[in-house]
Amino acid sequence: MIGHLCYTAGKSDRTLVLDRRELPADERELISTLLLARDWLAGQHDADVTTIAMIEPSADPSFDLDYQFAQYLPGPPPRFELRGSCGHSILSSVAVAHRLAWLSPLSTASRLRVNVLNTGDRVVCEVSAASRSLTFSVEFGYQPPRRLGDLLPTGTPHDELDGMTVSLASAGNPHVFVDAADLGLRDEASLFAADASVRGRLTDIRRAGARRLGLPENSVFPRVSAVGQYEYRRLAMLTLPAQVGSGPLPPADAVTVAAAAVIEGTVPQRLAERGWSRVDELVIDTPFGTTVVRAAVTGTTLDDTLTRVGVRRGTVRYDGSVFVEPLRDLMLRQEDEVLRSALH
Repeated sequence: MIGHLCYTAGKSDRTLVLDRRELPADERELISTLLLARDWLAGQHDADVTTIAMIEPSADPSFDLDYQFAQYLPGPPPRFELRGSCGHSILSSVAVAHRLAWLSPLSTASRLRVNVLNTGDRVVCEVSAASRSLTFSVEFGYQPPRRLGDLLPTGTPHDELDGMTVSLASAGNPHVFVDAADLGLRDEASLFAADASVRGRLTDIRRAGARRLGLPENSVFPRVSAVGQYEYRRLAMLTLPAQVGSGPLPPADAVTVAAAAVIEGTVPQRLAERGWSRVDELVIDTPFGTTVVRAAVTGTTLDDTLTRVGVRRGTVRYDGSVFVEPLRDLMLRQEDEVLRSALH
């Protein structure tokens, strides 16, 4: 099988993009196949792949591309998580689809529609620069619009977890939000330099959040974020588990932060209001950079709705193709099945 590797700005490791049609439909077999590919790339090409995107041209005329995401989780045992989404790998998927001529020629202002199979999200990538690298703005759209109360998995803006007041929200990826001040982090420097005891406390809260949401405790989801308000119209965030080679806030995480920050009574909303942040333009600082997120909502109550969230901007570079040797038999098997179908 031919795989494709891409770099996105702010992420040091590469994303592997594969043709979804050539992969097993069974989840267990799929995960085993992805682990095999990852181990081979690490051994033969020194490529530490932690995110894999599986794509195919969409049969739905509303979309250009169907996309499925897989996040590597180190063991024991090592495995891939098929929940959630990743804006970086969505950008990589569009770059590869462009390279394979699955899409019309790209130019500035081209808009590519991606169907996220993991979450049901509708993502639009708008090209703002096209050369050897592609630069996109990413917009998560919701049709029909999503009721804000439905973005709170427990139905309430705040919960108690492990003795701490938190907010649980899920729009792009599920998140647990904690007020950094409740952890004794009174300024941005102390938040970003949080020591092992603070990180351990956040990890305990994250595990409690996973139990509350019915997710495995050792999954990558939910993420947990300590949120601080230290500067006018800005929030600061430390998120665990951090992605390998983290840059500014990944788009799929930024969507959930932006959504939570407009829902009355959540931890991010209270902090954003305190700092006079704009509902329609949230500025989020992390240890690795700054992200600006724009949300379109009808209001801030649980019955108001979210139409779209835009993140600007991401740059991706196609880094080349590679023949994934251990998946040769899988490719031959698929070709044999196609031939048998044609004969019948």
